[in-house]
Amino acid sequence: MKDVLVSIIIPTYKRHALLEKTIESALNQTYKNIEVIVVDDNGLGSQAQIKTEEMINQFEVDSRFHYITHKVNKNGAAARNTGFKYSSGDFIMFLDDDDFILPDKISAHVELHQQSPKEFGASYSYYKRYKHGNLFDVS
Repeated sequence: MKDVLVSIIIPTYKRHALLEKTIESALNQTYKNIEVIVVDDNGLGSQAQIKTEEMINQFEVDSRFHYITHKVNKNGAAARNTGFKYSSGDFIMFLDDDDFILPDKISAHVELHQQSPKEFGASYSYYKRYKHGNLFDVS
């Protein structure tokens, strides 16, 4: 498998408590050639931004991790666009700040795209829904 760079863009707004697990799931992928870009859309200096930045500090030792803040709240689409602007990846993945991904997700998608590069322009996968720690079947 060619070692292409995958950019995982995580826009966040008022979810610092959930964001930690989201970032951990991105950084703990079996496929290691990734960059994780968190775009904080809370507005610079807001209470939510300050709490997010305090939580984010633990990840800044990882060179694959990048944290960007908007001066003012712009909305989720603008945060995704900001992340895309700063990304360097061959592939882009958007991940919501209240979701997490299983360890082999990136590897599976990269492999799929490399096996059939002209057939697939995008890919997605099934999901499992958790509520209050309980798994719900979505099939």
